[in-house]
Amino acid sequence: MYRFRNISSLLDKFNELENQEIYFASQEELNDPMEGYKDLFWKGDVIVWKNFLLNYIRSAENTFGQTILLNEKEKLTEVNIFPAPIREAYKTPEYKSMIQQIIDNVFSYEFIKDFSSAMAGRTSPIRRVELLSYLELLHPFVMSSISKSYHERRFIEKDIFSIGLPNYDTLLKDGGFVGLVNRMEKENSKHKNLTENLFQITSMVNQQVKLLTKYNQSGKLNSNISFLISEFPENYILKLESLIYPDWYSASFLLDISNSAIWGHYGDNHRGVCLKFKTIKNAENFELHLNTVYGHNGSGLVVGMRPHAFRQINYHNKHVEIDFFRSIGRMSKIELKALWYSDEAGNLSSCGDHLNNEEPSWREAYWKNFYDSFSVKLSEWSYEKEYRLVIDGGFTDYKHSSNRKLKYGFNDLEGIIFGMKTSTLDKIKIMKIIESKCKKNKRKEFNFYQAYYSKDSGKVENFKLNLLKFH
Repeated sequence: MYRFRNISSLLDKFNELENQEIYFASQEELNDPMEGYKDLFWKGDVIVWKNFLLNYIRSAENTFGQTILLNEKEKLTEVNIFPAPIREAYKTPEYKSMIQQIIDNVFSYEFIKDFSSAMAGRTSPIRRVELLSYLELLHPFVMSSISKSYHERRFIEKDIFSIGLPNYDTLLKDGGFVGLVNRMEKENSKHKNLTENLFQITSMVNQQVKLLTKYNQSGKLNSNISFLISEFPENYILKLESLIYPDWYSASFLLDISNSAIWGHYGDNHRGVCLKFKTIKNAENFELHLNTVYGHNGSGLVVGMRPHAFRQINYHNKHVEIDFFRSIGRMSKIELKALWYSDEAGNLSSCGDHLNNEEPSWREAYWKNFYDSFSVKLSEWSYEKEYRLVIDGGFTDYKHSSNRKLKYGFNDLEGIIFGMKTSTLDKIKIMKIIESKCKKNKRKEFNFYQAYYSKDSGKVENFKLNLLKFH
């Protein structure tokens, strides 16, 4: 397996070669914004939809409180959103009373009272853009109820969200708007993706309106207030993903390095190098041993060399479908039943059947979807023929970048290929580091290669630098 590195990462900036480290990048650091994209959809009964709205209200209140406390000392982002409330045991009676008042105010609107049954009655699964459209309709009423409660308790000087609320009762009650969407789908059943396309257009228009509004109010509107008003619904949907799967981090490798464009892209315009690793081939895939946390004992974390499997990237434009209500896997059973799968009377949602039945098939499908989600890239990237190592935060905290530098064994580094533009000075620095490591590890042979353009093949090839020997 081959891994491209630029000189600064390998040497002076991060000393990856000296430290024998492989850095695992977060999704935000990857060059494709569609990395790890999951085709989330929502389809469930009245119980989960009612709980969805309750959790949305509680989360909005939490973000509202942060906005008041922080003012502009810290910019609010998706990171500040808590998609599910804190446990009841940690809430004071006063806080419980305020939350209940906010909820009662929100549900005093007829169309919101009917929201759960209307959503449960949708004939098709609800995708992100459709869900966002509904939340943006509900959001002003949620904000108004929170603002009213905060004002009554003198947390804020004036009720700031109660002016000019539209009257949706006629349009949305009795499932009116959602029912209209159902009828439209039924009457136009031959037109595939009609609903999704409709809401996609709505989303495009909304994005333009929001951008224009911010442009016109530039310098006048508190940025955190703006986040709360116009960005919270979309960011809440994004944050819901954290309830399904842990964060994941990846390191990219290739089987073929003859593509000049790849050298230009990942090899720092041919000035970098390519590390050549020995791998273990088992029945299913290739593996590389890395030093990582793999357990706990009485003394703390257990760290050691463990095999990590390479996962081959599949290139197509269909992402993994994830049923949100049946895939919430990062909460305890107690929390899941309390926050998502039961109503006030203790009735359980059918979406949580797997909790009672302990279905092995559910767990297998759950993890398969997770692995498949980060093993897909759009067809445009197919020239890379990428493999990747992946670690996730389900067991170890990898949020800090320093925790994502995993060490490999020096004997697993078979050789280094210099790019066509790698400077002589950088080559010498690399060679001296390798010479020192060879002596330390009593290794008699290490292979260096030089990349060059082959006129015959029209590709980047390399030859072994046989005269370089360490004694």
